[in-house]
Parts: sequence; C-alpha cells; structure tokens
Amino acid sequence: MKRLSALLLAAALSSLGLSALAQPMPAGHPSVGGAAAPAGPERDAVVAAPQLPPGTIQVKLVDAQGQPLAGADVSLGINFNKISEGEQRTEQRAKTNAEGLATFSGLTASSDFSYRLTTKSGPAQYASDPIQLKPDMGMQALLHVYPVTRNVEEASVGSRGFVYVETRDDVFQFEVLFRVFNMGSVTWVPEGALMSLPAGFKAFKAGEAMTDVRFEEEAGRGARLAGTFSPGQHNVSFRFQLPRDEESSAGFRFGLPPHTAEIRFIAEAAPTMQLDIDGFEKPQTDVNQNGQRVVVTRYVAQRGQPALKSFDVVLSGIPTPGNGRWIAVLIAVAMAGLGMAAFRGKLGQETQQDLQERDADRAHRILLDELVELTRAKRDARIGPSTFETARRTLVEALARIVSQNPSSGTGKKARKAGPGKSGKKTAAA
Repeated sequence: MKRLSALLLAAALSSLGLSALAQPMPAGHPSVGGAAAPAGPERDAVVAAPQLPPGTIQVKLVDAQGQPLAGADVSLGINFNKISEGEQRTEQRAKTNAEGLATFSGLTASSDFSYRLTTKSGPAQYASDPIQLKPDMGMQALLHVYPVTRNVEEASVGSRGFVYVETRDDVFQFEVLFRVFNMGSVTWVPEGALMSLPAGFKAFKAGEAMTDVRFEEEAGRGARLAGTFSPGQHNVSFRFQLPRDEESSAGFRFGLPPHTAEIRFIAEAAPTMQLDIDGFEKPQTDVNQNGQRVVVTRYVAQRGQPALKSFDVVLSGIPTPGNGRWIAVLIAVAMAGLGMAAFRGKLGQETQQDLQERDADRAHRILLDELVELTRAKRDARIGPSTFETARRTLVEALARIVSQNPSSGTGKKARKAGPGKSGKKTAAA
C-alpha cells in the first residue's frame, strides 16, 4: 500500500493545498492541529543505551501516569532475514521487575536481525518500534500500557478519512486511508466498527502497518476496523475494486466508522467527469503530483450536527470505451468488402481488380483514421491503456493484412483502368 500513502497524502494534503489537520473536530473532541501525543509524562521511545552491554535490550513498562508496572509479561520478537537463508521468526519472553524493567541479553547485533517488544493488556497489544542493535552498546525502550475500552464513547477518539477512486477499463479501483486520533488516556479496541462498502466489492487488500491496527474484510458488507488504538495517531488503510460497466455514470454508497470528523473524496478524472456527493462541499478540480486531473470534495462535521453515518457518491461523464466497441465492426466491413469484390467480377465498366483495389484503399484510409482517433482518445483520457493497446493491436494487424494482400493500397495510386475486355486484353478496336 505504499502507493496509497504517497498518492493520498501527497495528493490530498500537499499538491492540492488542502490541509486535513486544519479543521475542527466535532463537539466533544479536542483540536488535532498537531501530532497527537500520549497522555503520559513521556512518549514511547527506543534509544541507544551506552550503559548497557552490547547485545542487550531493556524495556520499561509504565502506566498512563508514568508509574512502573511490575510483574507484566513482555515478548521480544526476533526476525532474522537473509536472502541466502530466508526469513525466520523466534520469540523470547520475560517479566518486569518491581521497577517495571525487563531485560533481554545475548542478542545478535547484525543487519540481518531486527527486534520488537510487545506486551498485552486485555484485548489490547502495545508494541515498540522495530529495534536494530548497535555493535558497541545496548538499546533501551519505554512502553506505556493504558486502560482499555471497547466502547468508542468511553474513548476520546476521532478520525479523518480519504477515499481515492481511479476509473480503469473494467473496474473502479478504490484506495481508502483513515487517520485515527486518540486524544485521551484510554486505549480503544474497536468492536463492530464497520465501514460498509458498495455492493459487489472485490479484491479487498488491507494495508501494511507497523502495529496491529488494520481493516479486516467482512464478506459482502465492508471493512471492519480492528486493533489497538492507543493514545496518539494511527494510520490504517485498505483497497478494493468494483466492477465497471460501459455506462457514463456510476453511483456508490459508503458507510463510515464511528466518530468520523471529516471525510474527503478524491476522484482521478477525465475532463468530462464530474463528482457529486450530497451534503459535501462543492467539488474542486486540481492536478495531482503525477499530472493527473483530480476532482476533490469533503465533508467536515460541525458542532451540534449529528455524526455522518453514510454518504452516496455519483460519478458522471465517465468516458466509455466507444471506439473499442465498433472498431472490429469497421474492420469486418472493410474486409468483407474486399472479399465481396473478389467474387463480384465486373460491375459496369470496373473490373474485379479495380473493385478490389478501390476497397483496399478505402479500408486502408478507414483504419489509418481510426488509429489517429484512437491515439487522440488515449491522450485525452477518454479510454484507458488496456483498451488502447487492444484496439491498436487489432488495427495494426488489419492494416498489415490489407497491405500484404494489396501492396498498392494507401499509396495514392489510381486503380488500374482496363479496357472493356476481360483481364485488360486489348479490344479489336485497339
């Protein structure tokens, strides 16, 4: 999902000049204008520790007030990854002492090894950033453990969502990113937090994350939010597809997870396309960092208004395949004309060869004109790359067939005029 992060965050936040963090949260939620910090006296951290011997990782577990947690279970995940040997995962366990400390020693300091500390509290899982050991000293980590709730109303949680859609030849490709902010001192572990998706969605793929926060597919319904949303900010993403027919408009219905303060919808669009979502701001047109035209609109929750539960999207002016549907018909007609000419014999003063050359020239011109129009359609984003390549290949093959059977076609030469006798034989008058 690297493309998602780069595309959505760069396009939606940077190149479009629209700051997602500058808008107020709904009633009851504090501002999130800056990076969200845990409520404890210190942030979770991993730092070099010269006072510890090489090959040592020490972790300190504290509660929301910064007090040490004694007797807590801690796991150290060990990931070995080497091209010649593959990947191996092992684990070590320890308990914290009265000072909340747990120590792991005798570890390997190598670029082939990475380490990660985790601890659990009920349904919540807390984890450190990945750790790379230094050859001449140990590493030390601080990890907070917070009270846990599954009830979103008991946690100071809000989110902002981004939905990006790309119109392809046969599908709509959607990419979704949510930034979830927990501004309190209670961890939220979602239960039943579903984002419903349009009927018929397929090819669901959750984005990769450094923690256990994620979207999980709920077949036939949508994407369910899961994982540990501790105090701070969490990014969670997924992608999916919807089948596309050849209509010039399409509608989609989305449900939203709880406490969505803002939702932004971005459509990669051809010049003819328009975006309409009832209750959203007037769509704006811009160009993303890849030079593609995009249409953007958003909804921001206002104080005193009920939370937005769902929304309906209408995309209109969608380019249809157009040329691709009748190119084959033109080719068939042209080739049929050549075939008929071969069997018709004379028609008036024209010989069989005259008719064949004339039809070959006509078919040659039609196919060349169609190639030009096809190229223009791709340039104007009226057709996609797959349609373009398929149609172009068909046209080129037809042109090659005509030229091989009629080398003079398309050269501008006039069809050879024969006398009234068969096969151009001289008449008695000549």
